[in-house]
This record gives sequence, C-alpha cells and structure tokens, in this order.
Amino acid sequence: MAEQRETGDLPSLAKISVLKLRLALWEKRLENQAYWSHSPFVFVGAAMGYVEILGEVDVFQYWPHGVSDVDTLKFIPDLTTATYLSDSAPVKVGAYFEHGGSFQPDDNEPGVERFKAILRSSSGGSLSVRLQGIDAPETHYAPNLREGMFDGDYAKWIAKHMSRQMSYRQPYGKLCTDFFANGLRSKLGIGPYDPANPEVKVTAKLRVLADSINSAADVFGRVVGYVAISHNGQDVVLNDVALSEGFAFCSFYGSMTLHEMQRLADLFAAHGSDRARRSQLRSNVSNHLRDFEPGLCTTKSMRDTDLDDNGANSIRGTDSFRSKCFDPKLFRRCVDWIGRREALNDASTLLDYMRANDEEVVLLSDFAAANGDWTQARKFSMGSLIGRDGAFRYKPGEVVFEARPITIVDDQRRPLPDSFLAPYP
Repeated sequence: MAEQRETGDLPSLAKISVLKLRLALWEKRLENQAYWSHSPFVFVGAAMGYVEILGEVDVFQYWPHGVSDVDTLKFIPDLTTATYLSDSAPVKVGAYFEHGGSFQPDDNEPGVERFKAILRSSSGGSLSVRLQGIDAPETHYAPNLREGMFDGDYAKWIAKHMSRQMSYRQPYGKLCTDFFANGLRSKLGIGPYDPANPEVKVTAKLRVLADSINSAADVFGRVVGYVAISHNGQDVVLNDVALSEGFAFCSFYGSMTLHEMQRLADLFAAHGSDRARRSQLRSNVSNHLRDFEPGLCTTKSMRDTDLDDNGANSIRGTDSFRSKCFDPKLFRRCVDWIGRREALNDASTLLDYMRANDEEVVLLSDFAAANGDWTQARKFSMGSLIGRDGAFRYKPGEVVFEARPITIVDDQRRPLPDSFLAPYP
C-alpha cells in the first residue's frame, strides 16, 4: 500500500524536487560521462539501448482535419528499417512490431477479448505513437473503469458501456492541438490545408528507448517514444516543440531515465522565461480540483460545433470567464469518477474519490535520490497529492508515475521474447 501523507511536507518536498534532481544528475555525470545531449536524436550514451524506425507522418492528421492531438499521432513505419541499437551489434526488430499486440476487451461484446496489434492495419499499417515524457490537455477521453467492463453482470456492462459513449476534454486541448500543428507545418514550410489534397506526408524518424517490446509499448498498444519530422531541410522533434512552446506538460514515468527527465524538464521550464510570452495553456494552469469542468464534452468526431473553451459558445456561456487547465493525469481520473457515478451509482464526491486513489507515485526528488530506481524510491498514493480543500500539492512534472507492466503477445497469445537481442520470429 502506498504511503498516505496528510501533513504539509509534501508540497515543500515538491518545491525542491527539481533542484535535488539537478544535483543528483550532476553527481552522476561526474561518475559517468555517458549521457544524453540536448536532442534525443543526438545520442551520446545511456544505460539502455534504443530502437530507431524510419517512416512518414501526415502533418494534417491533427484536429480539426483529423483526430490526432499534441501527444499522440499516427506514424507510418518502414519496418524493414526498425533496428535495435545497443552495445551489441545492431539487430533488426521489425517483426516484434509487426506481430506483437495484446488482447483487450471488445467494446461491443461483453466477456470477449480481441487481439489488438501494435501495427494498426485498420489505419493503413500505422503505429499509434504516444510521445514520451509529455501529456497534453485531453481532447477526447472516455471514462475508464478500473475494475474492468464485464464481471458476468450484463446489466452492469450495459451501464458501463453507455457511460463510455460520452467523451470529455480539457480547456485548451483543441486550441493547443491546432496551434501545435500549425506551428509544425510553418516550420517545415508547408502551406494551408487543401481539401483536394488532404494528406501531406513528411519524412519521419521514431526513436524508442527500450530493450524489449514489453517496454516499448504501453497497455493500449501504443509505441512510446520520440518523433522527429523533416521537410524542406528542416528537422523538428515533436516532443521538444510541445514542451518548449507551451502546448503540453511534462509527464514522467518510472521506466524513464533521469537524464530524459532532466532534458524534458529544462525544455518545460524554459517556456516563458526571460519575460517571453507564455502560451494560453501555461498562462492558465489550475492548482485546484474546483476547476474541473464536467460539462466540457466532445463528440467522437471532435467537430467544430463542440462547445468552445471560452466565449459565447463555451460551457460557461460568457467571454469574461477564462477556463483553467490542470494535469491531464488528474483530469482523466475526474472523468473516471463521472463514469462510476453514472454506470455504478457511486455516491462518492469528486474530492473523496480523488483522495482515495491508491495508484502509486514518487516525488521527482525521491526518484533522483533512488538513482532512478522505481523499486527503491519512496512511494505515495496519488490521492495524497490532493489536499482536503481540493488544492493540488504538486505541479506537473514534479512527480513520477508508475509504468504499468505489459506482456506483448502474438495473435495466438504466445508471449514475444523479453529482449530485442533474442531471435524473433
């Protein structure tokens, strides 16, 4: 059980976490000069290996022309180029991404699980990529019920299924996505959207810091990594732009290295420094649960008629109110509470539900003190990050979340090897 802390020292620890992280990293650099340079695509050295895959990215896949948002995109891979690089000889690993996947509950058939491949054939042979180390405001998130969808009770399954038909979004989610995508296209010298030519694909490279397929993908079958796109002689790292231009928050997991966290934290902190203009998102960050807006929903198509973040068509119906946005991780738990309330008649208040969350987290300072070893770091419950008054006891990027373990299998439920060095198939 994670430690539950009710005293006031959690915020004070969070405030000094970045300083302690910097000190810990400096000491480690003196011990070992192998570390990341500023860009994740200029590799100097690290404890783990990595996979590189060449491919393409459609720069008009983002809202409002598509459904991708700041932190997740479709990457069209050339799996013949998928190579694992480490201290050993390079290894071709395309088969892991071509044949691997996981069995997940069918949304429309209770009790049925279906194989969901990492390589999404329904999307023309693409990978769904979750950008490492960032979390952007949600544009379409449906409630997720932690105990699962089906326990033998069909009436309960129907209620859960109905609760998931509504998606919710955060203030500035659509705005950040639009500004982010427009900025990318501008940097690459790509003109405005042309309905006669709706796709514009550019050269791209995916880098995944992982030694096995089990650590390369998340529980939803998304590949987690860094994406760089190139066009007209310009190169752009999507993760870096999202943080440095204020379109996303830092989001760290125990599977990441301290050096990754430091590099991304620096990019996040640099936004708005030296009196530079800050993005609307970073200018309107909430530190309180009261700023959750349960009425801010979105259609599955995320069409333009959805309620806007602000203005006459907003959920508040006024120009004078400016919405505030908090950590998307907490937002998703708020939406899960809505799902439980509607599907299971859960009578818990939002505050009680959030404070009862027993998911484990680690302060960034404690993670650094444990030399980046999740198993050795002091744990807290996520609920302890919220005070009795609903105020948040941390800021985005000051905690490390647990990386949920996953076993990637093939369509016959056979586990794939847990090392890219193992021959496969």
